[in-house]
Amino acid sequence: MSCQSSTTSCVSACVSAPTRTLSTIALRTRALVLWCIGLLEDGKTGPTMAEQCLMADQYMAAIWQASYIITGKRKLLTYSQTKLNKAGKLGSEFVNRGITMSPADEAAPWIGKDYDACKGRTIGCTGPCVGSNTGQGRLPSSGIARVGRTIVLELFPNHFHRLVDHEIRREQRRLERKGLKLAMRVNVASDHWEVAGEIADRHDGVTFYDYTAITSAVRSTDNVRRVYSRKDGRTDLTLKMLNAGHGAAVVFDAIARKNEPLPTTWHGFTVIDGDIDDLWFTRAPVNGPFVVGLRVKGDKKQVAQAIADGFAVAA
Repeated sequence: MSCQSSTTSCVSACVSAPTRTLSTIALRTRALVLWCIGLLEDGKTGPTMAEQCLMADQYMAAIWQASYIITGKRKLLTYSQTKLNKAGKLGSEFVNRGITMSPADEAAPWIGKDYDACKGRTIGCTGPCVGSNTGQGRLPSSGIARVGRTIVLELFPNHFHRLVDHEIRREQRRLERKGLKLAMRVNVASDHWEVAGEIADRHDGVTFYDYTAITSAVRSTDNVRRVYSRKDGRTDLTLKMLNAGHGAAVVFDAIARKNEPLPTTWHGFTVIDGDIDDLWFTRAPVNGPFVVGLRVKGDKKQVAQAIADGFAVAA
């Protein structure tokens, strides 16, 4: 049976299992996703997103989301997100797309108790995480969508990559017809840097960029341009990365909701404004160190905690 697209009949027969050993939790999740896919193939109607958000059991809401993605009823790419949308508003030649998966241990109840999508995270960055705890990320629908994508990545990896490739190629062709370019951020909220590299290597003509808290990822020679993401307690490591010629993203105590100014330099390194849009690579030097300056985001409590933890540094 062919599995070239998610519209192929009997999708459940096409989704191969990951090669690694799965936890008991993951095996249960995978079985339930396949069960939901079977219902959809039999013509049953699953819950709408509004109904998923109202489910008392959010576990099943995310299971349904994964089944919708695999069967092509919902998308893997993120087509609308506050930061990504800024590119189009400013008349850039780039259109921003991404993949918003679960950060930190958000998907652990579906994947396994030790699961963590952000290996380099700290307490300070987890609280005000823009991927899940501030802005649109706090909406129930956003959480369901993130976990659904993560389930597909971790438990149906071959299908995940097929779907991603299909969506990227389609979007690239659509934009090229308009004279525009595609910029992809695979990790809008997570830090699956190897996944980003695998995807980027398959798509010539698409600009891939990312933020990561993993130093080896910054030094990688794949087709993703990355900046090292400074965390609380890691200023020395951040400076080491900058002195080695890499870029680094730094969150300052300038408050985003007040649009407070960023510094022009940090420890002698030039700061570019990373809040104008997410296309920092268009303003950064081609070679050499630079700082992507970001304003601290969140409500008053989250901002105060981020500053107290040292996640946001003095502007």
